[in-house]
Amino acid sequence: MKVGLIYYNFLDANGVKRLLGGVQTYLWNLSKLISDRGDEPILFQSAAQSFDHKIEHLRVIGVPRVAGRIRSNIRNDLYHQALSVVGGRQGLVIFGADNVSVSTNYPRTISIQHGIGWDLPGRFLTGIFHNVPMLSEWLGKRYNAYRGRLYFENCINRVCVDYNFLNWYRTQLTDVPKGNIWVIPNFANVPSDYQPDYDRHESGNVKIIFARRFIEYRGSRLMVEVSKNLLEKFQEIEICFAGEGPDEQLIAEAFISEPRVSIRKYMPDESLCFHGKYHIAVVPSLASEGTSLSLLEAMASGCAVVATNVGGMTNIIVDRYNGRLVHPDVEQLTEAICELVASSSERLILSKRAADMTRNAFSLELWRARWSVILDQFSNSDN
Repeated sequence: MKVGLIYYNFLDANGVKRLLGGVQTYLWNLSKLISDRGDEPILFQSAAQSFDHKIEHLRVIGVPRVAGRIRSNIRNDLYHQALSVVGGRQGLVIFGADNVSVSTNYPRTISIQHGIGWDLPGRFLTGIFHNVPMLSEWLGKRYNAYRGRLYFENCINRVCVDYNFLNWYRTQLTDVPKGNIWVIPNFANVPSDYQPDYDRHESGNVKIIFARRFIEYRGSRLMVEVSKNLLEKFQEIEICFAGEGPDEQLIAEAFISEPRVSIRKYMPDESLCFHGKYHIAVVPSLASEGTSLSLLEAMASGCAVVATNVGGMTNIIVDRYNGRLVHPDVEQLTEAICELVASSSERLILSKRAADMTRNAFSLELWRARWSVILDQFSNSDN
């Protein structure tokens, strides 16, 4: 069976560089599963010019953008290109995110919903309403929620990465949802023989990591303010901002003369090892989270985690059982982290429970098994 995966940008527009991101990581692992099952994954993306590349198990086809073409037409171009290659009674088309989907009656399509993204503060969502006095933020929020529902209803088969979206979607309907909806939480890729080093919680300076894109809504600016509070309260701590993004200069300037703060980078396959050197991981997102890969990776590595009560992270953390769950607020984040800095025993308890939960409930093996059940339904059907 040929399986077409559709996303805007898996490689760069010239088809040269593989891009980093949550959806890209998700699709890479899904394509690996498809290939391991004996099927052929082909990813279709927007491009500056045509290309057709093979990257290990995955074929990537670049579909040229037509100058001046609006995004809805780009989505249609990608979909029709995918249909022409993999469509028919035995093909399957998977929209890599529901916001790249198109309305279709073709029954052999699946759309992946990666979590609510319009819970952002209104200033991030004004969009086409930015010139409407007083109403731009309100309209932006309402429009994005409306558009989120339309994307989700574009095709009949949907996979959600958390229950937060599904529960919201139910509030929008007067009846039970139609079609097929599966919830498959995201995963942490933990080798079967991996064991976190819990002994690190017993001694040494407490090391804190923020491993996210340096973007305001991912909590980078919140973490700057929280870090300033922590550095005033404790001498024997170290804080690492791990990643890159538009707030990198802001972070660097905030701590230009502070040797206890560092900015570093690591590759996705180094995440467990990298996190394993730290005691506390902070995921302080303002909004727009599914079952966060960053959070799961930190938990799997044996970090004690502090996360905000946003999106699908509420499906992962039970406050004070396997982590701390607080409002995206400087004061609450500071207080929760201070408690963990001061108590190695609390860090140890939370980190052990977090790692156990990740291994048992959010493993790559379980994720692959859940997806395989869905793919089997299409492999064994002509419809």
